[in-house]
Amino acid sequence: MFTDVVKSTPLVEAIGDEAWADVVRWHDQTLRSLFATQDGEEADHAGDGFLVAFNDPTAALECAVAIQRALAEHRHTHGFAPQVRIGIHSSQAVQERGKYKGKGVHEAARIGALAEGGEIVVSGDTLAGSPPRFPAISPRTVTLKGISQPVTLYSLDWR
Repeated sequence: MFTDVVKSTPLVEAIGDEAWADVVRWHDQTLRSLFATQDGEEADHAGDGFLVAFNDPTAALECAVAIQRALAEHRHTHGFAPQVRIGIHSSQAVQERGKYKGKGVHEAARIGALAEGGEIVVSGDTLAGSPPRFPAISPRTVTLKGISQPVTLYSLDWR
């Protein structure tokens, strides 16, 4: 699973570095607590995004839904939470010195980059391994940058 705060640069510019640091601190704590509830392993963290590995796709899907719902609830009760996009892809990956590498990681990153704020984009491979409790909608076939075979993606209707 890849997560990323959408339009973070304009947000930093609008609210300033100090407020941004507070937003990122809250974001990171919130997401990390949700990763832990599904036994997600934080594999990488860069700025305002995460790469998280899960032992099974159902846990990744449940975690992604929990993240979007937590952000929506915080927006509702506190007036603001950053928009986060999430991409999920099930694949084998090589772990070397604590870092995940390989084609599947590249695919997952590309899938995450296609999501909009508040969206969970999931590969058909992931859904084949674990049909979600939430409807998979808006199927589309895309060619991911650097990947020769097209991939079918779905949005997860988490609301």
